[in-house]
Amino acid sequence: MPDIIQFNSKKCRKCGLCAEVCPNKIIKKESSGEMSVRQDRAFLCFQCGQCMAVCPAYAINTYGLSYVEDFFNLPKSSSFKEPFYNMIESRRSVRNFKDKAVPKDMLEKIVQAIAFAPPSFPPIKTELIVVQNTTVIKKALPYMIQTYDFIVKAMENPIIKLIIRLKAGRETFLTLVNHGIPIMKTRLPELKKATEDTITRNAPAMILFHANRNAENHKADIYIAATYGILAAHSLGLGATIIDLISNAVERNKELRKMFLIPDNNEVGAAMIVGYPAYKYQRGIKRELKTVKWI
Repeated sequence: MPDIIQFNSKKCRKCGLCAEVCPNKIIKKESSGEMSVRQDRAFLCFQCGQCMAVCPAYAINTYGLSYVEDFFNLPKSSSFKEPFYNMIESRRSVRNFKDKAVPKDMLEKIVQAIAFAPPSFPPIKTELIVVQNTTVIKKALPYMIQTYDFIVKAMENPIIKLIIRLKAGRETFLTLVNHGIPIMKTRLPELKKATEDTITRNAPAMILFHANRNAENHKADIYIAATYGILAAHSLGLGATIIDLISNAVERNKELRKMFLIPDNNEVGAAMIVGYPAYKYQRGIKRELKTVKWI
């Protein structure tokens, strides 16, 4: 294997920016001004591309990365304040959709945006299943209803309830007890009669986020990726929201895992429904964090 990072001495301007931005401080500037790699830290390089992205002279080569294939030029304008705040202030969780298919090219743009979500550290662990076939979503709904019908009944048994608590973990269990179960108890009658769909919300498209359950920080990566997804959908004039009822059902139901091509070793961490909003909101809703302390 060649050196993890190489410098083109003829192009290098000796500005030292690469050393400044390297997360693990692998690169250093010698007293001569030449850039070099700290061999005691070379193994810490995870090919994040920061050094190549900041270099004004294309003078760095990181193993496995190419300026041609892995990078692109950024827009010259650095002011995104107004469009960014307009976007996040106007975004709403959309659960009512028009009976209109989402074009594949728009879903591809959402996927592209999700790929820009920063991972905890490379490589990217998040995997996607993009469901653009409404028939598949409708076919999956009865299995989701069966899953929650079973969970609601199981939670009435103290022994099974304890097993679920131990297996799910404290946070997930409390979410299930305080939110999931009460919600499903009220919704299941109508869901079973097919008089309402308060799980998939009759969405024309859906994206499932999954990753190897043993991969480091995969849950945090999925949440960040899903956030990029709902923002991207909004920027395209689409509506979207994260539905945990979907991801939890797919994760636990063998038929759903098979239907959505989820590998056995992967965990379904989030699900996003997407479509054209049926209604237009007239105003935003103010949000307040629980606490903010300045030190």
